[in-house]
Amino acid sequence: MANYVFVADPGFERRILKDAENNTVFVNSQLELDYYTAPREGGSFDGAYWFDDGSAGVITQNMIDTQIQTSGKTISEEYNDKESAGDTLVQPNTEISSLNLYGPDGEIANNNDGEPIDTSFGAGSTSFSTWSGRDKGQIPQGAEFWNVDGNYYIVYFIPGTGTPIYYDSSLQDLENIFGPVEFPAIQESIKSPTSAQWNSSIRFGDSLELADPNIYDPSQSPWVSFVDTVAKESKIRPWLNDAEMVQLLAESTLEGRTVTDAEWQSTEWWRTHTQAERDWLLLAQSNTTDFTGVLTADAQNKIENDRLAIKNLMEQSGINNPSDELVNWVSEKFTTGLWSEPFVADQIEILSDPTLEANLDTELDNFITSGEVDYDTTRAGESQIKRLSKEILGPVFGANISDSQLQTWAGMIRNDPDAEINIREKMMSMLQGLFGENYIDGLTYEEMATPWRGFTTNTWGGTLDESSTLFQDVVKSNDISKATEMLYKEGLKDGGSEKIKNEVLSSMVGQFGGGGVRRII
Repeated sequence: MANYVFVADPGFERRILKDAENNTVFVNSQLELDYYTAPREGGSFDGAYWFDDGSAGVITQNMIDTQIQTSGKTISEEYNDKESAGDTLVQPNTEISSLNLYGPDGEIANNNDGEPIDTSFGAGSTSFSTWSGRDKGQIPQGAEFWNVDGNYYIVYFIPGTGTPIYYDSSLQDLENIFGPVEFPAIQESIKSPTSAQWNSSIRFGDSLELADPNIYDPSQSPWVSFVDTVAKESKIRPWLNDAEMVQLLAESTLEGRTVTDAEWQSTEWWRTHTQAERDWLLLAQSNTTDFTGVLTADAQNKIENDRLAIKNLMEQSGINNPSDELVNWVSEKFTTGLWSEPFVADQIEILSDPTLEANLDTELDNFITSGEVDYDTTRAGESQIKRLSKEILGPVFGANISDSQLQTWAGMIRNDPDAEINIREKMMSMLQGLFGENYIDGLTYEEMATPWRGFTTNTWGGTLDESSTLFQDVVKSNDISKATEMLYKEGLKDGGSEKIKNEVLSSMVGQFGGGGVRRII
């Protein structure tokens, strides 16, 4: 027998229908709702066989396109199977007057044989129209079942707090979820909570939401799923990650009031966090009676002002066009009080100049290397040029490159990583001009200066200032005799080398004892 299969309508608030036998069906379009609830002969509810028993949530296009049904197929695939089997697909914009209210075959329902009436009226359901498209019994583990004055609830507890969270239910819902085999055991486990437990409990939704895989993962506590939904909010309200703080918020929410300053100050979170973090808590949670309420105007202004300040500081430090992701990440740390102003400035300086010998915050380093954010710095190019000029030209001439030359070369590096080859050749030509006939072809200043550092230190009795004229002349001479003469001559002057003076004095005393004085310099 052929059936009508009603195509789901994105944006429609899915309805739950029940008949006189408490059979349940989900309808997924206004047309399907009208079809089921239309008056028919012998209808139990003012001529209709079905009545509307509530909402099952809004249908999204993504649910239709991607949700895997209990059949292991998407809803679109199930529609194709139904149509291939001879059923009639009915689009949401179809006029109901064109449909036979007793199904494509026109068979009028009756119970002359005493059997329950088949109230489907030729409407064939896909698994999208069954209990949230999920196998029975697949709600998160660890639930309790409560009866409070004849009303039934599925209950979990917030880990570490003992605070109950509950979902509205009914015996019929529980039987639909667990099926006829498991339901009797579930029914026997139903208990009545204490007054204290009930008074401290928080409503989180209903059993339809709990059994919906698009809302709750059956493999974990619904509290974990709830925390996941506020993960974004907890970035700007870090205290939402603390169980004690959440319990305090839960209690105030239940009582319809805000948490007092005295209550915040009594928590372990308050005692173990900085004044900046506390100030942000009071500003962000002011006049808020739930977990993720709208921020106050003052709190929102602080977020925007901090974000602008961080962006400006990054640009002033040489980070070229910092991405929104990078600005938001750093500004959230500052706004929430996790990072102080000096620490933020330090981290931005390190970001802007990768050649600095300083440690980047581990979290920030992981963030910028995760592939989720790109950033570019103008100073990164400049730092590369400074490093190169120090290596090739040395601390004196390398440090005296004009700003315009530095920016020109840095721009070349940013636009073409291979530009360093040409810049290096130009610097080597400059070094040759500076050293003249004493230049050793192909060597950088660093390569020429390295052997003379140890020599001058041993001769002088201490480290010479490498930017001094003496050290530079020693390197340029590239002659051990000339270098020794220059060092001794300068070492004997006022403020010179004590080691050299002592050596000369000892040598003179020795020469006197031998009958004469040997000329040293």
